[in-house]
Amino acid sequence: MTTINNNGFTARHHALVFTSIAKEIMNQTNKKNYEYLIRKAVRKYGEQRGKRMGLRALKNGHDLSVVNYFAYGEWLVNKGEMDMQFIEKSPDARLNIFKCPWYNVWKENNLLEYGRYFCREIDNALVRGFNPDLKIKIKSTQTNGANLCDFVFKDANINFIKMLGLIYKKKIKPGVNAVMPWDYHAGHLFKTIGEVIRPEFGSKTDNIMENALIDFSKFASKEHIRIIKSYKNMDFNRLP
Repeated sequence: MTTINNNGFTARHHALVFTSIAKEIMNQTNKKNYEYLIRKAVRKYGEQRGKRMGLRALKNGHDLSVVNYFAYGEWLVNKGEMDMQFIEKSPDARLNIFKCPWYNVWKENNLLEYGRYFCREIDNALVRGFNPDLKIKIKSTQTNGANLCDFVFKDANINFIKMLGLIYKKKIKPGVNAVMPWDYHAGHLFKTIGEVIRPEFGSKTDNIMENALIDFSKFASKEHIRIIKSYKNMDFNRLP
């Protein structure tokens, strides 16, 4: 598998950044409010990422179809961390995920209580950011108690030719040029959640985010934290 420089970050670090922040938000407010804030932050994060995917596709002259949504995914996990497959391709595409690094690291560290909010919003937000005309139905997720994640993409109509095109795009063009390193994703997550909660917490926001990084330091180094903070001035609505 092709790899890119992630500065020591993986999908597992990304997952743990999120739960550290979610935990700290939950410590600061009541259940009704913290669930709303966390899910709102995930929606913004996902929509920004989906928007970038769409911008890359259009830049390369590709339409904003379901096939290109998969072709322009911004992440790449380590070999063996993910197990997913299309169990139906037409008229709707049905994707099942049997193994996932986010779910696994949250389960290993008793963090599903926090991680489940990510999975309740992220895929809908990604699709909406990429192309709001596409329709996805989230039938189940592992973090919310199911044995597998079950996603249905309406009217995808992925035939043999389209599947060959998807394989070409994932392997060749755009290939890894569509993929962003995990330190970028962690920095994006940290900055965006901070922006979303600031209107609610005001001057307390900086302390909340710093405390989240202290919690995250149980799983990471000082260099990981320095790199996350280095993205504070990045505009994640644009292609880097």
